[in-house]
Amino acid sequence: MKSGSMPAPTIEAWEDYLGKVNPNVIKLGLDRVRHVAAALGVDTVSEDVRVVTVAGTNGKGSTAAMLAAILENAGYRTGLYTSPHIRTFNERIVYGGVMASDDDLIEAFEAVYTAMDEDHELTFFEFTTLAALYIFRNRLCNVLVLEVGLGGRLDAVNILDADIALIPSIGLDHCQILGSTLKEIAFEKAGIIKDRTAAVVTGELPEVCRNEIGARAAQHEAAFHVVGRNLKIRGIDNTHFDLLAPIEMLNLEVPSLPLINAPLSVAAALLLRLVFKFDISDSDIRAGLRNATLHGRLERISSHPDVLIDVAHNPPAARYLAQYLNLNPRPRNAVIGMLKDKDIGNTLKEYTDLNLFEHYFVCSLPGERGAEGRILEQMLIEQGIQRYRIQTFDSAARAYRAALAELPVDSELVVTGSFITVEEVLKSIDANQVWHAAGNREVS
Repeated sequence: MKSGSMPAPTIEAWEDYLGKVNPNVIKLGLDRVRHVAAALGVDTVSEDVRVVTVAGTNGKGSTAAMLAAILENAGYRTGLYTSPHIRTFNERIVYGGVMASDDDLIEAFEAVYTAMDEDHELTFFEFTTLAALYIFRNRLCNVLVLEVGLGGRLDAVNILDADIALIPSIGLDHCQILGSTLKEIAFEKAGIIKDRTAAVVTGELPEVCRNEIGARAAQHEAAFHVVGRNLKIRGIDNTHFDLLAPIEMLNLEVPSLPLINAPLSVAAALLLRLVFKFDISDSDIRAGLRNATLHGRLERISSHPDVLIDVAHNPPAARYLAQYLNLNPRPRNAVIGMLKDKDIGNTLKEYTDLNLFEHYFVCSLPGERGAEGRILEQMLIEQGIQRYRIQTFDSAARAYRAALAELPVDSELVVTGSFITVEEVLKSIDANQVWHAAGNREVS
């Protein structure tokens, strides 16, 4: 990875460099990244810095974003690290509530490159994780909220010990790497729990996962809180919910991000308040939930026409999206593109079982992992969707343009299936807006 000279000090040069490091190449293990992190000086944090690590199958990004919004509202300089990005790499690294600038990234990339040697080549995610930690250290962040990229035990984020560990969900995903059973996958996720960890908070997990994580928490004498067990919530209506235990907070607003993950974020904030004496008020928690956003998660990008984007790419995430949509039945169409190493059939089944969409605009995605649109078309037909309700395209951008052109008045268009699907649609929208702006200038 370090062959040749350092890239020029421009964000374009670094994006080109990182683009040649295949982000799909995964080499689990911490030896490489720990070696470079030590050389960079980011292998540990100061005693007054707290670390919250978020692992799991779905809901990591939204859980992290809601907690970061609460902390920022309370006045804590928070480093938020999530992945992948949708529009720009800067989305991955946020401090003080603002995305890292291009200059921040260039400085961090140069530092990581300098610290790296040819005997310790880093993967894409390892390189970018160290860049994030470098920025957070230099920007004097006093709490870090770090989303695990894959698994937990051997993920680059895990070079830092978590004070609080959050695990929103566990499902069968990345089985070729993490294991073919829920117990094996839970073991990998539970690897973020260490001696320093004061508490673990999980979503409603299958019993085998709960047992595996609970045993790890007990081994490290960490408090163990589970949504639906000792962490209890009650829905009031579509806009408000109550936290009933372990601390009562009534009439909390349902966030724009998935509600299913909000209890973990609230619990983490309360733990920081109780265990680590953070000055976080109830009003900070309420405001944080209200203000939290994250690209591509139940995000409405347009009204009239109504367009909703969501990166749901496996059955549990699709199930949540389907339930969310089903709360407000209305005419809907969908643009869907997926990766072929995902459980395409069962993901689509979450939508077809509820008959959520009148028409499906399915598309092929690029790259070795991209599934062809005809595969989705065939699976939809096998699930009882009539062929006339399906159109197939060779790109997400073309599928989106066709879907938008045929969208009936008062209908909603949902774009989903993969980060790549959402990214390609958003890029096509951006390009179209630039094109129209340029056209308008020419006319004037």
